[in-house]
Amino acid sequence: MKTGKRYLAAAAAACLVAVVQSPAIAQDGQVLMVTSTFPMTSPNPHAESNAQMYSVWCQTYGCLGRYNYATKQYEGILVDEWEIVDPNTWRFHLREDLKRQDGGPGPTTEDVLHSYERVLNDPASVQKNIFSAVETIRAVDDHTFEIVTKKPLASLLSYIFDRFIITSKELAEANENPDETAAIGWGPYKLKSYALDQEIVLEKNADFPGIGENAPDVAVFRQIREPEQRVTALMNGEVQIARLIPPQLVQRLEGNPAIDLVDSESIEQMFLALNPKFEPWNDVRVRQAAAHAINKDLIIDRFLMGLATRMDGPLGEQQICYRGPLDYIVNYDPERSRELLAEAGYADGGPSITFYTASGRYISDRQISEIVTQMLGEVGFEVDLQVPEYANLTAAMRAGDLPMYYMGRGLFLDPSEPLSQYLETGVTDRIGYDNPALDALLQKERQTLDPEERCKVVREAAELISEEVPMFFMWAHKLVHGVQKGISWQASADGEIWLSDVTMQTD
Repeated sequence: MKTGKRYLAAAAAACLVAVVQSPAIAQDGQVLMVTSTFPMTSPNPHAESNAQMYSVWCQTYGCLGRYNYATKQYEGILVDEWEIVDPNTWRFHLREDLKRQDGGPGPTTEDVLHSYERVLNDPASVQKNIFSAVETIRAVDDHTFEIVTKKPLASLLSYIFDRFIITSKELAEANENPDETAAIGWGPYKLKSYALDQEIVLEKNADFPGIGENAPDVAVFRQIREPEQRVTALMNGEVQIARLIPPQLVQRLEGNPAIDLVDSESIEQMFLALNPKFEPWNDVRVRQAAAHAINKDLIIDRFLMGLATRMDGPLGEQQICYRGPLDYIVNYDPERSRELLAEAGYADGGPSITFYTASGRYISDRQISEIVTQMLGEVGFEVDLQVPEYANLTAAMRAGDLPMYYMGRGLFLDPSEPLSQYLETGVTDRIGYDNPALDALLQKERQTLDPEERCKVVREAAELISEEVPMFFMWAHKLVHGVQKGISWQASADGEIWLSDVTMQTD
C-alpha cells in the first residue's frame, strides 16, 4: 500500500555544522537573524530533544522528511518514497539526486543504519524513545531500507520522520570528533558555527536541488529567551524575525511600519492534569467538577486577548484525525460543578487540592494558573498553588508525583504518541490513569493502518478522555511572530523556521 511519494525540492531548510566558539557571520549575501528560545547545549545531533534542534539538524544533516501543515501531508527530504509492505514493515527509498555538502556521495542505507545504531548506543543520545516501538531497521539495497515495528504502528511517521537525523558513516569513521570537525550532511543549509547557548549560524547549500535564489544566504539563530528582549531586538533591527511574542507584548509591534505580525495556530496543547492516583482526583465527579468550574472562553478573550484556540479534548483542527468537534464537551457550568462536588461528599466546601504550575516556561503560565485557582475557589475547591523551578516541576511530573498541574505538550500533531505517553497504563507515570477501555482503544488505533478507520478509533478514545477528564484540555496558544518588512515567511503550527520557506527581498 503506497503511503507517499514526495520530496522537498524548495521546502527543506537548513543547518550548518562546523563547530567553533566565535562564530563569524558572512558579510556577503543576505543574512537572516532569528531569535531562539530553546537551549543549544550540544553539537551532537542526537543529544537534544526539542522541536527547534530537530528542525535545525533536519535541515543540515537531513532527516527522512517533515510534515507540511499547509497541505496536511508528509513530504520527504532524504527519502522520496515510502510504503507499507506488511502490518509490521515500512519500506523507505532514499533520494539519489543529492550530494553531501563536501562533494561526497548522497545518503545511503549504510548511513541510515549507522545513524540508527548511534541513536540507540551513543552515551549522549536522548532520542532512544523515538524507536521505542521499532524492532529493527534493515537494509534492502544501497538506497532502500525497512523499518520493522514490534507491532503494527499506524503512526510511525509521527515518531521518526523529522526526528531521525541521518549522519555520514564515512565521516564518523574518518574523524575522531565528527560533530565538531566534520558536521557535514545533505541538507539545503550547512552548519557554519555553533556557540553553545548563544547562537547557531547556517549557510545556504547552493547545490541542494531546488533551493530558492532568495532564500537566506546565511541564517543566525540567536538565543534570546526573554520576550521583552526579543521585541526590543526586532524593533532595533538586530533581528529580522522575533519568534513567540506573548499577547501582552503584541501591542508594542502593532502599527510599526517596519514590522509585520505573522501568526499561526499551534500544535502545542495546554492542559490541566488531574492525577487519579491522588485524592480527590480518583473520583471522576471531582474531575468533572473542576472542568465545569473553568471558564476557558473568558481567559482566552480577556487575558490572552483572543490569541489562543479553545480545545475541547485532544483533537483540534491542527491534529491528524480531527473530524470536527467532539460530541462530549465539558462546558463552563459552575452550578453543575457545585452539584458534582456535593455528590462526591463536598457539599459543605472543599476539597483541598495542591496545584502546580511553571512560571515563564509557557505563555503567561503562572498568571493563568492564578486565574484557574480563583475559578476553582469560587465553586468550593480550596487550592494551594505551587510554583517550583521548571526543572523540578518536570522531574516530579515524570515521576508521577504531582496531583494536579498545568502544562503544555508540544509536537501534538498525531495524538497517538502523546495520549499513550500520558494516559496508557504502564507507559509512563506522568498521570496515574488506569482505564482498560482506553488502553484497548489506544492499542487498536496504533494497529489500524487504514487512515479513516484509525481516525474513528482515535475519536472514540478522545470522547472517553473528554468524559473521564484525567486531562482537561484548555487551548492551543496562537503563535505570533514579529517579522521585518521585506521578508516573506508563512509560519506553521510547529513554530519552526524552515529556511527554504523564507524569501528575502533583494535590493
